[in-house]
Parts: sequence; structure tokens; C-alpha cells
Amino acid sequence: MRRPRLLIPAIVFALALVGAGFTFLRDDSVPMIDTSDIDAAVDDTANDDTPADDPSDTSDLPADAHPSTTTVPDDDRPSPARMDPIRVADPAMAVGDPDAPLVMVTFESFGCLWCGNFHRLTMPGVYEKYVDTGLLRIESRMMPYEERAQPGALVGAAAAMQDRYWELAEVLYPFISGDGEPPTDRELTEAELGDYRQRQSEEGLLAQVELHADEIGLDYDRFLADFRSEEAAQRVATDTQLGYAVGFTGTPAMVVNGVPVGGYVSYDAFDEFLTSVLEASAPA
Repeated sequence: MRRPRLLIPAIVFALALVGAGFTFLRDDSVPMIDTSDIDAAVDDTANDDTPADDPSDTSDLPADAHPSTTTVPDDDRPSPARMDPIRVADPAMAVGDPDAPLVMVTFESFGCLWCGNFHRLTMPGVYEKYVDTGLLRIESRMMPYEERAQPGALVGAAAAMQDRYWELAEVLYPFISGDGEPPTDRELTEAELGDYRQRQSEEGLLAQVELHADEIGLDYDRFLADFRSEEAAQRVATDTQLGYAVGFTGTPAMVVNGVPVGGYVSYDAFDEFLTSVLEASAPA
């Protein structure tokens, strides 16, 4: 059965990174993640304490600037097979047809304001056009972009242990993002930042999970034990190491058929990106 999609309507906002990605695609030279040595790279980052960047700085993820990114010739196209080294084994963290022509792995967490805005405003249209029609498979990894986002990542890992990640996403991503227009062209005010920090806190997130547990069929007592478990912590650590190995330092960040894109992206821009990758993935 298909997971329920987010129900809040999308609005339009822009991200320069996506436009740069289109330029590469239109030039028949696609910037892609090199996953050939990803296992070794994850092992190398096991003790890496490199701090992640502020996700409000959407300029830090140019697809052609990561050390692990390479420009691929015309005859080496994007494809679902390119995703194999970073795909998610746990079906509780996936939605969509496993054999879809587009496979997207996301790095995100419930502790990330920009992940919340992406899910609240962009993903409803993506579900309708791509997931519901069998064109896109989405697999999620929990990567806290900073220490304060760690509780949100653990919440996601614990929810997955009861196969309730996507149901919880319906309520927690809108919660973490707050209401109204996303602040794409300004800094958060002191009051807004304080409110966000409260929503982002362990106390704030757990209160929301408890509030909605019954309606989404989540055993809250079991969830709380899983949230504090070593297994949840290890899942988050593994996903975070993989995100760093790929080259991401902020969230949300996505790889689609091997093509990376990062930051807060409007539906219109992301629709164009997915269409371009789908076309580039077609056999010559």
C-alpha cells in the first residue's frame, strides 16, 4: 500500500542550485555523485566530527563542487543502478515503486526547518506527479545537520522501527517548519529563532509525537524506548556518515539517479529537476 502523502498545498520558491543543475543537464554533461568507493568513505568518516553547515545557507551545496562529484560523458547516463551503494534497506523508510525509473535518496531529519518546508510545500506535488504514478521511489536517511537536530533524527529512526516514519512525517515536518511563507530571503528574527529552537528540542518534538501517537498507530511507550536506544543512535550515525561521504554538509539534500541536489527547493524547480533527470536517464 502506498504511504499517505503530505496534504498541505505547495507554493513556489526558488533555489539557484537547481538552475545550475539544469544547465549541466541541458549541456548533456550531468554532474553525478561517484559512489564507487562509498563503503570505504563511510568507514573513513566513522569518527569524523566535522560540523554541518547552517541549512539556511542554500549556496553551500553546488552539485559540481563536492569532492565526490564527477562530470560524466554523454554515454554514461543517470540511472537507478547508480543509487545502489546509498539505497536504504529498511522498507519502513521508503515510499513508491521499488522499480521506479527514478530513485531518490534523501538526507533529512525532523529537526530541520528547511526539511520541514520542503516536505510541507514541495513534496505534495512530487507525490502526486511522480510517486503516485510509479515514476519515483523515495528512500530517506536521517542526517542531523547540527547537534540540535539530533533529537529530530532519532525521532525518525525510532518511528521507522514501528513502520510509522511516513505517518509521523505528515505531522512533524509541518510542525518543525512553522506556518506561513518560508524565510528564503531574510534571516529568522530572534523570536522566530527562539520558537524554532523550542520546536527542534527533544522536549518539543516528543510532545508532538505523544500528541499524535494514537492517530497514526504509534505505540508511544515503545517509541520512547526506541528513541533512547543504541540502535536508533547507530542508525542516525550511519546515515550521517554516509551523507558526509557523499559530500553533503546540510539538509535537506537529495540524490536522484546519481544526480545530487541540496537545499530548500520549490515544487516548480524540483519538478523541472526531476523531469530533466528522467529525460537524461532514458536510453540513448
